[in-house]
Amino acid sequence: MPPATGSQRTIRAAGGRAVGSAPPTAQLLTADAAATSSVVTHTAELASKREGSQRRFLVGFLGSFFAALASVLAFNVVVDPFALAGTGIVPTAVESDRSIKLDLLQNLKRGPPILILGDSRGRQAEPSFLQRLTGHGAFNAAVTGGSAPDAYVFVRFAADRFPRQKRRYIWFSGIGLASSVVLPQLAQDPRAHRYLLGVPGFGLGDVKTYLSTAATKASWRVLEKCVFGSCRSYINYHPDGSLTHQSLRYLPEDAKWLRKAVAKEVAAARAGHKTLRQWRQDLADPRRFVYWERMLAFMNRRGEVPVIVLNPIYPSVLATLNRRGFPGRRATLEKIAQLHRRFRFILVDCEDIRKWGGTAYDWSNATHVNRANMRRELRYIVAHSRGALR
Repeated sequence: MPPATGSQRTIRAAGGRAVGSAPPTAQLLTADAAATSSVVTHTAELASKREGSQRRFLVGFLGSFFAALASVLAFNVVVDPFALAGTGIVPTAVESDRSIKLDLLQNLKRGPPILILGDSRGRQAEPSFLQRLTGHGAFNAAVTGGSAPDAYVFVRFAADRFPRQKRRYIWFSGIGLASSVVLPQLAQDPRAHRYLLGVPGFGLGDVKTYLSTAATKASWRVLEKCVFGSCRSYINYHPDGSLTHQSLRYLPEDAKWLRKAVAKEVAAARAGHKTLRQWRQDLADPRRFVYWERMLAFMNRRGEVPVIVLNPIYPSVLATLNRRGFPGRRATLEKIAQLHRRFRFILVDCEDIRKWGGTAYDWSNATHVNRANMRRELRYIVAHSRGALR
């Protein structure tokens, strides 16, 4: 056999395939599959890393978010600006006049013949002026945001403190008459517990309140006042529960501009869409009058007849309400008539200031008369109480 030429010479590899020749199709497919598998594996690893990174970010973000919420909640609970948690570490941003007045009533040596009840509108009533009109001493137990539960606690507390004394009452109320909501400021005073139908605790609604920016701002104001400042209260009381003269300018209801406050109240009266039917439904709810009825029944059993006063309404606001039919007043008077069939009390309607000689300028704001108007109102109340205050 002749030797192969250069062009014919080949170097054969093991297995018989010449080196440098094209690989078979199966081997090409295998190589491509391997390369593709490598790319897919790499892509999957990248996707897994990216997914893990996103998961860690989400977990970290949620952890930080809930940690921030927990910090806000803890801060507001400790400071307790709205007196919801009862921590009592620093004074609250809301007035603690319920406990203050229970202290004053507890410290009296003799029981007051007249007890003044109601909300902040009644705080302007001066027991000393009432004594000049009736000859009887008095104690002002009206409190900020007060309603039937507050009045009931003060009535029962006074009766237990001075058990052998019959008493006269002036109860400042308004449209809608009453609420059965027990505010935290009252519920947290141990002296009130025996008179209340269950003391509400710190619940989910309070958690929501204390996660709000309003609560955080209030907490910061408390800190600024009571931690970084002197924590001095500018609202003070005489032993008979009345406000000191110096306190009047610091009351939260003392509006800087009366005209602006009245305009806002008139606008609210115009925008009101609550119908007579809705008012009647609200006042038909028996839960609303639980404390009201308990208190009237307690007074009547003791032979006492309270004087219930419908609070004054600013003239232009009252005119606006009357033009719209004033369904709230109509439903309230209907409810009063129903209650009159079961309980004894005297109603003195002071909503229209023209009845008792009130002025349109002696007001602290659009819903609160000042002391000058309150004195005029008290004269009218005593004159039309049918002897219940004499």
